[in-house]
Amino acid sequence: MGNLHYFLITLGVFLLDRGSKFLVRFGFRSGHPVFFRSGFFSIHYVKNSGGAFGLFPRKGYIFLIVTVIAVGLVIYLLFFSSFRRTTTNVGLALLLGGSLGNLLDRVMAGAVVDFIQIGNTPIFNFADVAIVSGSCLIIFVLAGGMKFLGQ
Repeated sequence: MGNLHYFLITLGVFLLDRGSKFLVRFGFRSGHPVFFRSGFFSIHYVKNSGGAFGLFPRKGYIFLIVTVIAVGLVIYLLFFSSFRRTTTNVGLALLLGGSLGNLLDRVMAGAVVDFIQIGNTPIFNFADVAIVSGSCLIIFVLAGGMKFLGQ
C-alpha cells in the first residue's frame, strides 16, 4: 500500500465521522435526548467536553493539546518516516482519521459530539471506534501478533 491508500483510509474515517455527527445534530434539532432506541442500541446526542468515555469532563483543553501533538506524530510516522509496515500504517491511518474528526469538534465547539450507545456502555462516535481500532491494530502488530498469524 502506498501513501495514497493511507490518505484515503484517513479521509474515509474523517468523512464518516463528520457526516454522522452532522446527521445526528440535524436530527436532534427537535430537542429530544434520545433519537433512536432499539433494544440494546440507541443514538443519543451528547457533547463530551472531556476524554474518551466521558473521563475528565471539562478538561478538553488538555485533550486538545495532546491530540494536536499526537496528530503531528502520526502524520510524521505515516507519511514522512521510513517505517513501512502495512498493517501498522493502516492502524495509524485509522488513528489519524478519528483523531482529526474529534480534534475538529474540540476546536470548533469545545467538545466532541458522541451519539452511539450499545447496552450500558459510555456513549461514543465513529472517530472513537477508529481510534480504538487503529490503536489495537498497532498494539497487536507491535506485540508480535503478525507472527501469531504466520506473517
